[in-house]
Amino acid sequence: MNSEIVAAEQNIAIHITEEHQVLADSIKQKLESIPSATTQCSIYRVHEKFRKINEFAYTPEMISIGPLHRRTDSLAAMEDHKLRYVDALLSRTTSIGPNKLEECVAYVKRIEDEARKCYSEPIDLSKDKFVEMMVIDGLFMIELFRRSAGYIKIGQDDPIFGKIWGLSSLVRDLILLENQLPMVVLNCLFNVPALKEELKGVPLNILALQFFDQLMPRGKQVIQTNFSGSEGKHLLDLLGKTFHDLLPKDGKGKKNLWKSIPNVTELKRVGVKFVISSTNCSFLNIKFKDGVMEIPSVIIQDQTDTLLRNFIASEQCCEGHVTYMTSYAFLMDSLINSGQDVGVLRKQGILKNYLGDDEAVAALFNKLCCEVTLANFYYSELCDEVNTYYTSRWHGWGAAFNRDYLSTPWKIASLVGAIILLALTLTSAVFAILSFFIHKS
Repeated sequence: MNSEIVAAEQNIAIHITEEHQVLADSIKQKLESIPSATTQCSIYRVHEKFRKINEFAYTPEMISIGPLHRRTDSLAAMEDHKLRYVDALLSRTTSIGPNKLEECVAYVKRIEDEARKCYSEPIDLSKDKFVEMMVIDGLFMIELFRRSAGYIKIGQDDPIFGKIWGLSSLVRDLILLENQLPMVVLNCLFNVPALKEELKGVPLNILALQFFDQLMPRGKQVIQTNFSGSEGKHLLDLLGKTFHDLLPKDGKGKKNLWKSIPNVTELKRVGVKFVISSTNCSFLNIKFKDGVMEIPSVIIQDQTDTLLRNFIASEQCCEGHVTYMTSYAFLMDSLINSGQDVGVLRKQGILKNYLGDDEAVAALFNKLCCEVTLANFYYSELCDEVNTYYTSRWHGWGAAFNRDYLSTPWKIASLVGAIILLALTLTSAVFAILSFFIHKS
């Protein structure tokens, strides 16, 4: 039955037909099926604009963890290796009881809904398939961390540690934003009672941080001393928090806009000194005081670009309050314009260049911030202090004097000679004047 609605504003009669009703019902069904918004989401697809700049930095080349890359054919070979690791872990716990795997499944099944909500998109897997994937990937990673830490003897036929390139590629793949497993799953499996006897000892977060330490080395002792209580939503998040949780909590980074500063070469000309920081806990802890910039040492190697890009991509997906890695990238982009700037920092031990070419390091930092939005700049106050120092005439004159007259022993000798000559000239002039007045009197 047709009904009639009159649009009062236009005096147009509209007839709602059965066809309109069917289409409206279809739209209503879609509206009702919209998944509810959740703050638990922490694992995202990287935005296409970042992929266009560097596809490789966000794509696994050896192993798929979690659901986002599970159908990539080139990664299928590692699935059998995962199962071998899981079987090895379960086989060492035969004395505990016959139902270890069943207990793992039961525990993960209890948190299945929570784990699904950690992903930014619906996962088209049944409950059983999803839980199966979480259990296999989770147990594999636990076994991997324990083998890496030396708790399990590694055989010569090990598919990962037995290859020179295997471990390096795996470490890189496991810090990709799209290749993460919710930490709630890893913690759940690590605390399954049937496995506790085998897994007792070092906490899971410490095992994970030691595994990733080759990316930004700090040392086993530093990790165990400072990060035993560190937590994260996934492994990339855990690693990132160990760097920025140690920064001073003084309100910096709150609603501060990005501010550019001169590059290293320009700052050096006005007397700014670059020294390596004494801290080895966080490469983010950069300081500036009285013309001295303290920067923690950073190793620049093949995986550095991938690590920083995924840190930044993760921050770009969150609310925008945590922007430490993005702020670091913007600051370093200001400081480094060329290989000459890199060379200054390298000679001071601040940048340890394993890429070999200073220009390659400069290009790395200059490209990190392409298409990146910075909401809150952590180093805003530091940049204000640097710019104030840079624009001061006194510092400019002092630096120019040091550069022109005190930079080499020969220049210092020339300056001393000039001063002596000037002094002799003045002395001669004084004696001449005195002689004149004495003679006249």
